[in-house]
Amino acid sequence: MDMQLELNVRRRGAMSGVLTLGSLDPAFEAAAHIAGEPVVLDLRGVEFVEPAGICGLAVLLEHLTGRSEEVSLSLSGWNVPAYLERMDFFKIFGGRVRTNADVASLEERERHDPGTLQELINFRTEDEIPGIIERISEILENRGYRLRERVAICSTLSEVCSNAAEHSASPCGAYAAVQAYHHIVSGSRRRGEEVLIAIADGGVGVRETLSRNTKYAEYTVTDNDALRYALKMGVSGTGEVGRGGGLTLVAQIATRSGGSLSLRSGSGRVTAYKNRKSSRIVPNFPGTFVRVSLPRTPAEKKEKDRE
Repeated sequence: MDMQLELNVRRRGAMSGVLTLGSLDPAFEAAAHIAGEPVVLDLRGVEFVEPAGICGLAVLLEHLTGRSEEVSLSLSGWNVPAYLERMDFFKIFGGRVRTNADVASLEERERHDPGTLQELINFRTEDEIPGIIERISEILENRGYRLRERVAICSTLSEVCSNAAEHSASPCGAYAAVQAYHHIVSGSRRRGEEVLIAIADGGVGVRETLSRNTKYAEYTVTDNDALRYALKMGVSGTGEVGRGGGLTLVAQIATRSGGSLSLRSGSGRVTAYKNRKSSRIVPNFPGTFVRVSLPRTPAEKKEKDRE
């Protein structure tokens, strides 16, 4: 009998029906106990997928396909399967997972609005990163971000991607996805626009990476300790001069705009907002996950346009 893996998709509030990384927590917990039996991941309650959700799903499936003889996805409706196809999800996983979606008919439809997203991409080496960063810059430019903003955001995200490729130590490598929206996805605000960026890997995680540097021993007692310390300028597993600024700078850029940076690894999750950082103990995530929210209200956009 197939093992059914459930999700925790919110049914109330601003994130109702949205597939986020947190939605996948019950499935990640169950994945640790799978020993070859077929599994079915039930996505029928999902109404909307954001980049964090699709990157988290990719890492989950990498772990499931290595532990189960067969992995299936249950989808409903048209919008979610169509979005997954548009984000190249089935190009990556179509040959490894079964689905009830008619992927062939989805592939035949015309694609629109190519300037708003970076499809789900699987990368393993630093040589692949410049293409990802160039695409992110194009998306930000299409949304009206000025050159200096794009340079700051992209230079720091480049280091985040480099860390993902370098520290993943996993056959699946790392994943990235980006989407620009004409509305605010994160939180209760609905007026404005937002760019969401997600980067995830299935590697050893932040705590183990920092623990390799003996001078960080007192800051890596727990996963949350390690995550909070990783958000400080100059902190890196290698201790090299000039490394360890990416997460700090991305957090500063995101929070100045009223957005956030969420960093998750192991059983820890730290989210940086404008005036605070919050920490939570969460179900184990095998690797490291970064989610960046860059929102702008109509007034903020007009002010930048006048500059």
